[in-house]
Amino acid sequence: YMHPIEAIDSKADIIAADEAAGLQVPMLHRIWKKYDRAIFSSTIHGYEGAGRGFSIRFLKTIKEDPNTKVLEYEMEEPIRYAANDPIENWLFDTLLLDAEPARLTSEDFQYIDKGVVEYIEPSLEELFLKKEDMLRQFVGIYILAHYRNRPNDLAMMADAPHHTIRALILPSGKVVTAVDLAEEGPIPDDMIDDLKRGGWIQGNVIPDRFLKHARDERFAKYAGWRIVRIATHPSAMDRGLGTIMIKHICEEAKRRGYGWVGAGFGVNEPLLRFWLKNGFIPIHISPDRNPVSGEYTVIVVKPLNDEVHDIIMKANREFRLKLLHSLADPYDDLEPRVARMLLMTWGNPIIRDYRPRLTDVQLERAITYAWGPMTYESASDCVRELALTYFYNDEKNRPALNELQELILIAKVLQARSWRYAAEDLDVAPQTIMNGLKEIVRIMLRYYYNLEKVPRFYTTERPHDSISA
Repeated sequence: YMHPIEAIDSKADIIAADEAAGLQVPMLHRIWKKYDRAIFSSTIHGYEGAGRGFSIRFLKTIKEDPNTKVLEYEMEEPIRYAANDPIENWLFDTLLLDAEPARLTSEDFQYIDKGVVEYIEPSLEELFLKKEDMLRQFVGIYILAHYRNRPNDLAMMADAPHHTIRALILPSGKVVTAVDLAEEGPIPDDMIDDLKRGGWIQGNVIPDRFLKHARDERFAKYAGWRIVRIATHPSAMDRGLGTIMIKHICEEAKRRGYGWVGAGFGVNEPLLRFWLKNGFIPIHISPDRNPVSGEYTVIVVKPLNDEVHDIIMKANREFRLKLLHSLADPYDDLEPRVARMLLMTWGNPIIRDYRPRLTDVQLERAITYAWGPMTYESASDCVRELALTYFYNDEKNRPALNELQELILIAKVLQARSWRYAAEDLDVAPQTIMNGLKEIVRIMLRYYYNLEKVPRFYTTERPHDSISA
């Protein structure tokens, strides 16, 4: 037996995932892609509430993959209840386990493409007592989204005093985007020190992480909204509805006097791109991967006033500084493309006008590596300082590198990966990284040291006399 996260880095002729619907879909995808033979067994219908996401979002994908042969076996004889047991039917009805999004028409899609949607604050009392159809649409969107769903989630939405919901609806009244919000903060003055020393106040995820890691007590006096869940109708994805919803949430939060809106999520490229595009700034990443999803958790915050903006900018500088110096450990397995996005500067340099701090001897070795016979391994300390210099500065005070060049700096230099491992992750040949890194160092030496002309000794490479030992 092994934990799901361990399966990603293990080897086996065959792997079996029992109760697979209890895993998040991205983790299922990673297991599927890792192994040539895999068995996924699960209850599709049941009180766990996750089965339909498994069957619709995961099984559908692997069945459509031309390189995957799927053998599907289904046990139809009930084992928990008798067939058509009224208690089971009552459970499904009461806990909305069979909830589904509304079926969208061509007219609905025309409204969506034109952005004709209404932002509403549904009354929970009305939803539960008078508008069950809308409630089922709302919950149905979550069931088919990337979240794990449990009956407790419905109870929290109904009863938790600091939770509230919002929705986007079409002129037809159909729900197309669903959001669960939690009010967090402010933190009482007499509890700040306790939080910073490791204490915990229930229901304050973002203030807790902020005070523990960014250490700026000014943030504690502001209340804000944490976006617990945001999901769009599965038939209306990638049509801008999430961005419309975020815009309305931030506008309402500002009217209410909140200082910020934030979110925490298992980080991957598409999700991080969505939050960055909408002006949310990273301030924290978990020290290890979630054992169920296999992803690092990132917290992002969007400031809603000038003081909070200054607080968040400072926190982001500290976050990037910490991340830069932690990419070799513990974040050596962080996807380089995700790391690159997290290191986005926002015009906010970590250290303003920083220049590389190479000794005369280090500079000589860097030049010999860039233009001469020295190997990377003999000049890695110099290259690391140049890489750090690049990421300390903003775009105005560093040379122009393209995306691949930045990824090479992250994967090879800052994460200290082998040539082969770095090449596999960036989907290029090892020689591309070897040649590319030399060119990057030349670019940086020209920029930071005005090396327009290099002494003739360094321009004559002798490939069979490389300096390595």
